[in-house]
Amino acid sequence: MNIACGTVSFRNYPLQEAMERIRRAGYEWVEPQATAPFCPHIDVDRDDPEQFKRLVADMGFKGATALWATHGAVIPDPLSVEYVTKCLQWARAAGIPVVNLGDGVKPEGMSEQEAWEILKQRLLKIVAAAESNQVHAAIEPHGTFSLTADGLQRIMGISDSPWLGINYDTANVHRATYVETREGAYTWKLAGEKQDEVATLRRVVDRVVHVHVKDVVGAVCVALGRGEVDNAGCIRVLREAGYDGVLSLETEGDFDADEGQKLIEQSRDYLLELVGEQQ
Repeated sequence: MNIACGTVSFRNYPLQEAMERIRRAGYEWVEPQATAPFCPHIDVDRDDPEQFKRLVADMGFKGATALWATHGAVIPDPLSVEYVTKCLQWARAAGIPVVNLGDGVKPEGMSEQEAWEILKQRLLKIVAAAESNQVHAAIEPHGTFSLTADGLQRIMGISDSPWLGINYDTANVHRATYVETREGAYTWKLAGEKQDEVATLRRVVDRVVHVHVKDVVGAVCVALGRGEVDNAGCIRVLREAGYDGVLSLETEGDFDADEGQKLIEQSRDYLLELVGEQQ
């Protein structure tokens, strides 16, 4: 498994500083986001994907693993198809194999059936774009349907295309909360009930194409291995299933740069030890 770190851990700092800090911590893979205003590191309307690709190589990274999509909350955001498609095109040009997105929380007053039909129709268009660009569209546990195994399996049932997969986030499942970015703002969302992150993963591991490893105490991100999330159990399930993709450290970036530096260094040490022990 390849170990990456998301630039979101330094979301309040420029992209190049975030990447420099991640490289300094010893990571060989990096994961950017295009989720302004929360993490405005990539702007797919303005940034040159080829230039980003050169920056990744010039800084000594082996590659970028995924891109969290602009307007990536599919159900509530009418721009989701347009912008996830743009992100898929941008990712292809930048050499990024995965674009992450979520179902999002259904608006008040909308029935679950209405929300499901919107998700289904929009996601089918996104999957077609993923296929044409040969970039995975990866649903993260991030909304009304996706925070349970039943919901993730139902979403995966929309299409059997190999270009539709899951970006499994261990902490989102554990605490049933996450940040949703749309309409020029970001908010914390609570959706559903907490789930067992290991049991949930076991049921959907065959569709996992990228993984966010995250640890928390309550709502606060901490270094891996120092919180409540059973990342060791999740990695064991991945290994047993033959997963050989990315484990990408993610936090919400709610700390200063020096605190973030310490957290990502401690987390890398933990992952290296854990992955080594389970080989």
